[in-house]
Amino acid sequence: MDFTIRAAAKDDCKDMARMIMESAIYGNFSNKVKTTSEDLERDGFSQNPLFHCFVVEVSCLCVVGMALYYTYSTWRGRCIHLESLYMMQDFRGGMFYSLKDATKNQCSRLELIVGDWNTRAQQFYALKGGSDITDGEGWHLLRFDGNNLDLLASEALSV
Repeated sequence: MDFTIRAAAKDDCKDMARMIMESAIYGNFSNKVKTTSEDLERDGFSQNPLFHCFVVEVSCLCVVGMALYYTYSTWRGRCIHLESLYMMQDFRGGMFYSLKDATKNQCSRLELIVGDWNTRAQQFYALKGGSDITDGEGWHLLRFDGNNLDLLASEALSV
């Protein structure tokens, strides 16, 4: 099967939104997805994009995968923080070719987050040499959203 990997374009946003939802459904988080194809178009394909993305096509007919990422670390400079790596079930295996961009652009590392419920992905990445830095380096992923984000922002504005 021929895979074509290319930079995503505005026209891919509907497929990207579809794959984001498919990934969320797989993890039983479909109710958490708020991003629309319009959001992706605005945020990824404006003059100052907030993310980059590759898509994977099969025989130039159908988009079957994507890697959405951003590219800077304050400590290490160029890196790839992989926000979303998704490949439709029937086509898995062809996706890592898109990550050649990390070495081509002299990135110092590739980072990604894997849910604790996704042991299959954890095992796969470990076999590929990925290190789980949660315990070893003591980093914790924190999130502010909803009322907590509003409260934090209001406190910052009052200082």
